[in-house]
Amino acid sequence: MNSSFLVDVNLPKFFSFFNSNEFIFVSDINLQMTDTEIWNYALENKLIILTKDTDFYTRFLISENAPKIIYFQLGNLSLKQMHHYFNDNWEKIQSEIDNSKLIIAKEAKIECVR
Repeated sequence: MNSSFLVDVNLPKFFSFFNSNEFIFVSDINLQMTDTEIWNYALENKLIILTKDTDFYTRFLISENAPKIIYFQLGNLSLKQMHHYFNDNWEKIQSEIDNSKLIIAKEAKIECVR
């Protein structure tokens, strides 16, 4: 599946993994977007939200209609550490997108909610 992603402001924009047309940045749309606006934009445009924001995870748990979310629970990684994480895990994360509604990407494991 070719997926498109909406990258939340809490993830680095200048990150080599996000350097393609499949990644759209909230900061390029409107830096002042609220979480609700980001949520609705993702739903309307069939985008998968990439975020480190707990609010999206919590909202997912209580919502009937939710966009797909990849929630990174990685703490504060340097860009180098994040690059290593993506090198080691991005392929696995992408392989779970079609069959998951929520992917929780942790340092030691990847959890999927179907």
